[in-house]
Amino acid sequence: MTQQNSVPKDTQLQRQVAELQKRVDSLEDILDNGKEVLTVEEAAKFMGMARSTLYKMTCDQSIPFYRPNGKMIFFEKADILSWIRRNRVYTQEEIDEEARLHMQTLSKKH
Repeated sequence: MTQQNSVPKDTQLQRQVAELQKRVDSLEDILDNGKEVLTVEEAAKFMGMARSTLYKMTCDQSIPFYRPNGKMIFFEKADILSWIRRNRVYTQEEIDEEARLHMQTLSKKH
């Protein structure tokens, strides 16, 4: 076998390994999505933020978390989603509609 013949095989093998790695990553994501309790690393990945940011938020107690053994920090996925939803930014259309309804209520009182 010449060296020229081994190069395409090596390239093909690298492609196969890369494809298998993608599939493993995809399966891990599917399994992670089924978890209800997340570690700091998983929660940070789930929310798309740095672990350090999440640690700061736990230090500030601005996000709900659990510390069952006094060291490890865990997050319940439902708590994270609830916390995210509490911080919703309303659209201008929603704000205008709320203002219209408020003005309508005020005009009925007078």
